[in-house]
Amino acid sequence: MRWSTLAGAVVLVTLAGCGTREIVGSDADTGADLPADLAASDASTTDLEREARPEIDLPDVSADAPADAPSDGPADTPADAPADAPADAPAEVPEADLSDDAPDPGLDAAAPCPPEMAWVADSFCVDRWEAALEEQGPDGTWSPAPPTLTVGGRIVRAVAIEGRLPQAYISGLEAEAACAASGKRLCTSDEWLSACRGPQETTWPYGDEHVDGACNDDYPGHPVVDYFGTSEGVWDAAHLNDPGIDQMPGTVAPAGAHPLCVSAWGVADLHGNLHEWVADEGGTFRGGFYADGAINGEGCLYVTTAHVNVYHDYSTGFRCCLTP
Repeated sequence: MRWSTLAGAVVLVTLAGCGTREIVGSDADTGADLPADLAASDASTTDLEREARPEIDLPDVSADAPADAPSDGPADTPADAPADAPADAPAEVPEADLSDDAPDPGLDAAAPCPPEMAWVADSFCVDRWEAALEEQGPDGTWSPAPPTLTVGGRIVRAVAIEGRLPQAYISGLEAEAACAASGKRLCTSDEWLSACRGPQETTWPYGDEHVDGACNDDYPGHPVVDYFGTSEGVWDAAHLNDPGIDQMPGTVAPAGAHPLCVSAWGVADLHGNLHEWVADEGGTFRGGFYADGAINGEGCLYVTTAHVNVYHDYSTGFRCCLTP
């Protein structure tokens, strides 16, 4: 079924203030009890209704972020599609429009892109899959990096590989550096939207109507509360970056695991799975993630601007672009 509520109060606790860049809250707010009157919230709630409800502000989770930098936690979506909408393409699921003006999905043999990237709008290349990381060892060799660990002081670079778990727990600045280490860059917001919406400018990568189970966007609870078994004292940097959160079943899915979640350009998982940082010094990530695909906009139009680009938690990921 389509996500509408995420553990009632818990969702708004972790998503408080996601739509703005205002610096709010303090450490004294961390881990406060959940207000009971948030339990009926859903994705259709208006901005005024949300503002009228009490909110709990979460601290920024980056060690080098300003102490008053805002922080919200995301929500969850299972990798397995619900029984009434299996991930292996139900008959009624509309396919991406590949006719008329819609190009062959990123498969132009003449495109000046590396094989792991799609050629979009005769303009730029974008990774087909959300980025994973490789880390450099003392001897200079590269090996796959654990996708649920924060970057810390490691030397890393971005790779886009189908079937690999994408990197979460990464900040916008770390994502930018990882793309640069691979000779690429973070996508701009306009590029990201173009890659997701396709030439027909659809709302979701696959069309204008939401399809249950098409993308990884409907985790049935809240991952932080589910993992720790409580909503108290868990909204700080250490808890929100615990590697165990995204190791739970039904959280992050391997790149390309949802074959319907592909745009007309042949780019996978732009909606759901992990939030994706884009190039914005103020801090912006797009697309929603496995437990929240609607709070800050539907499908490709989902955007969060509440965090500075040094922020990171279990929901934040990225992909790279390239101008050939």
